[in-house]
Formats: sequence, structure tokens, C-alpha cells
Amino acid sequence: MEGIYKESLKKQDTKGKYIFWDIDGTLAAYRYNGHVGDPDGTNNGMSLSEINQGIFLNRKPSRFMQNVVKTAGAKQNIIMSHAQNDREIKDKTLWVERHYPMMSEKLITYENIPKYETIIKFCNENKIDLKDVIFVDDVLRILRETERHGIPSYHISSFLDWEYED
Repeated sequence: MEGIYKESLKKQDTKGKYIFWDIDGTLAAYRYNGHVGDPDGTNNGMSLSEINQGIFLNRKPSRFMQNVVKTAGAKQNIIMSHAQNDREIKDKTLWVERHYPMMSEKLITYENIPKYETIIKFCNENKIDLKDVIFVDDVLRILRETERHGIPSYHISSFLDWEYED
């Protein structure tokens, strides 16, 4: 059974790929204002009042992931993130420009649009074969759904040994 499992990605695995990166829990830790869930009770991490106050702009990026993105050798690094409203889209866009300037595209959509749909649409419009794509997220439900639609998907934990892999 040797060679069946590929838990971690090596730098060479990312060369020439179109890598779609999630933000929350992937390029930045998933924690806001001392909590991981909206204190108002929604299924989101941030409350609407926190979003409207611009809390996202105060987040620190993962320095580890900044290094991963810089050293991955991707053909293109692309943001693929969800947002609750226009303010969050605006703030995430500014945050990415500030902390991940190597991102060539920012696909930030509303949460009711599946990420796989946005990725497939982008790839079709840009004539990108899905075998040349890697999608990285921290939510298993989204990863499973995306992979079921033919997009090679990896959990953020696949990068934990990045500096140790040759």
C-alpha cells in the first residue's frame, strides 16, 4: 500500500499549479475578538457588528503561511474566500493586498455560493485544467464538496511539515 497516502504537500507538488487559498483558518488564524464563533449566535466567526466595525483589518496574517505561499512556486496564487456582506469583502480584499501581495486574483464571494462553483467558473473562463489546481481550506465539509467536483483539495494541516519536506 506504499504511495497511496499523500498527507502532506511538498514544495515540488505545488510547482506550476494554480493554488486557491482560503483566508479564515488558512492564511490567518480562525479567531476573532477572543472567540471562534459569533457571540450573537450565527454560524459565522464574526458578528455583523464586528464586521461593520472593521475587525477583519486588525487580524494578523500567519507568517508561516506567508512563507509557504512565497515558496510554493505556484503558477498563480488565488484567494478563494467567503464573506457575509460587502463590508467583509472590502476588508478582506484590503487585508490580502496588505499581507499577501503575491495573490494575483481575489475571489471573495458570499457564503451561499459554493467555493467549488467559483473555482470551476474561474478555471473555465481562464482555460485552466482542474488537474493543475490545488485548493487549500480548513473546513472539511468544503474540502470534501470541492474534491467531489474534481478539484484536488488539501486541508491546511497538509502544510505543517512544509519546511521539513524536500
